Amino acid sequence: MKKHSFYLFLILVAGWQWSMAQDVSKFKILSDSAYQSSNEYLSGNKYQKDAILFMDMVADTHPYYIKADRRAEWFAQKEALLEQCGSVQSDEDFVDALIAVLGPLHDKHTDLTTMKSLQEKKAAKNEETEAEVVDTEHVMSRHDAFYDYSILQPESICYLQFNQCMNMEGNPFEGFLDEMFTKMNEAQIKTLVVDVQYNGGGSSRLCDELLQHLYPVEKLEDYTTYLRFSNLMAAYNPRIAAAKARWENDGHADELYQMPSSRIPDDYQQPALYEGNVVFVMGPKTYSSAGILLTLARDNHIGTIIGTTSTFSPSHYGEVLPYRLPNTGVLGSISCKFFSRPDAATVDDTCMEPDCVIGLENKELAWQFIIDNYGNH
Repeated sequence: MKKHSFYLFLILVAGWQWSMAQDVSKFKILSDSAYQSSNEYLSGNKYQKDAILFMDMVADTHPYYIKADRRAEWFAQKEALLEQCGSVQSDEDFVDALIAVLGPLHDKHTDLTTMKSLQEKKAAKNEETEAEVVDTEHVMSRHDAFYDYSILQPESICYLQFNQCMNMEGNPFEGFLDEMFTKMNEAQIKTLVVDVQYNGGGSSRLCDELLQHLYPVEKLEDYTTYLRFSNLMAAYNPRIAAAKARWENDGHADELYQMPSSRIPDDYQQPALYEGNVVFVMGPKTYSSAGILLTLARDNHIGTIIGTTSTFSPSHYGEVLPYRLPNTGVLGSISCKFFSRPDAATVDDTCMEPDCVIGLENKELAWQFIIDNYGNH
């Protein structure tokens, strides 16, 4: 097996770990740190012990800390953190201390919680879902569907509300889009409005299916994905340990592995491209895969983005590995990949500004703005 294929095989095998570990009992317990035999560890309280393991794991796992100088800056915080943990009185305060250290990462996928907080958040989320009222009075109010569309003939607008990147049972997104674009073509619709202000993410495959109708696939500039091999990843798939050793022995200890670009299948057929105007609506709840959709639209000059400043980073970390700290039982997740946006000049931006800023609280005013600026006059 060629070296490149060897790495790729192991990476593909590793892709199941987060979905498998949604069961908290399957979170890997940090237990392989060299620090566990140190006097500093053995003499510490439970919070100091877990803080030591946490800092070691983050330095070994997170893509940001692949560079030696960044790891040095990270460990420079250790003394102050351990001193703080010496007087911590609760798991919740301990979690707050660790999150405070993580702050500069700008990575919402790397996080910590206690079992108690996790249960409380789940209960609150269930209550919020049950209490949520779907307001269909206005076009831009949240609809009770992952996706739906309306063709507004007088305005020559097709309004697509895309709320979750997940296929609906009996109405997969790919077929849904084929129907929508066929009807748009029949009605000669001049503007497509893609509203993702309520979309918190899901599978990026659905975003790809939408982009295929808007831009030639062979010309689309995509994200570049980098992976960091780590001991935590190897705990979920022991074969990763071999890949890690091989990568480092080849002289790449301080380098991320650039994953191969996906190739277009030989039998791929490009859908007919929509030639009209495209307007994307971005809000504070737009995140994850929906953020990727808007970033690809921006960097490939597809359409116009309106709404509010993003809460997501266009280049971002992701693909989480879950873990449990052994002495406190605190639960955590940490990213193992870095997704670099196509536009190299803006790769370090921590947010994305819309082309046109509009408030989204008043749905009538927001919709009127769209009609006035993008509707048929």
